[in-house]
Order: sequence, then structure tokens, then C-alpha cells
Amino acid sequence: MTTRTVIGRGARLGVLIGAWPAGIAGTLCLVVSFVFLTGGQEGTARALLSAAAFAVLASMAVGVTVGTATGLALALAPRRLLACPLLRGLLAGVTAALPVALLSVATLTGDGYTLASYPPSIHLLNLSATLTIALVAAAHSGDIAGCGADH
Repeated sequence: MTTRTVIGRGARLGVLIGAWPAGIAGTLCLVVSFVFLTGGQEGTARALLSAAAFAVLASMAVGVTVGTATGLALALAPRRLLACPLLRGLLAGVTAALPVALLSVATLTGDGYTLASYPPSIHLLNLSATLTIALVAAAHSGDIAGCGADH
């Protein structure tokens, strides 16, 4: 299997990883924007529409980047490692989760804030999102690398 094929499969997984949060955030912002629009608050509705557009674009960009990085890591991994499902899944999970975790920490610690400035629910949300992305990447690692049951 060529490196380009494996990276392409990783990018397709990244589209899936980015589409779920993009769809949820975009839909929520659009619904709330419509509520504000019908209430006569056009400025707030416009701000929410721009927030929805930014959330969708950012989520898709992060998803495709994470998927491409996962595909690249699996394409460059030795075949011995790819033959073991546990090691292959661990490589894919860490490759997908590490940039998301670092981005989360970087986002939360800007403008003089520290991680202690946020309630535990924010940390739980970030941890669960990162873990979900890692598990999805690990579960699909065989398909990306071409080592799955149908390959």
C-alpha cells in the first residue's frame, strides 16, 4: 500500500472526526441565532452566525489535520508494528490525541488564564473529547493502514 493511499485514508477519517463537532456546534449556533433573530436582536444573531462559521471551519481544519497526521504516522510505521493491532491502535490514538490535547491546553491558557481558572466540567469535556478522538483513530487504524479485515 502506498504512503499516499494511507495518508488519504487518514484524511478521510479526519473529515469524520471534524464533521461531528462541526455539525453539532454549527447547528446549535444556527438555532440560537434564529431565536435571537426572531427576538429582534440582529447584532447578536450575526455574531452567532459568524461564531458558527468559525466553529465549523476550525473543527474541520483540526479534524483533517489530525487525520492526515495519523495517516502519515501509520504510513511511516514499520510493518512489524502495524501487524500488531494493539500497537497500531496505540500509535494512531496517541498521534490523533496529542495535538488535540495540546491545542486544548493552549486555548485555555491564553490571555493570562491558567488551567485552574476553569471549572472541572471544562476539563472533563476536553478530556472526553480528546479520548473520543483517540479511540476513534485507534479503532480505524487497521482500515487506515490497510491491515483491516477487508484488506
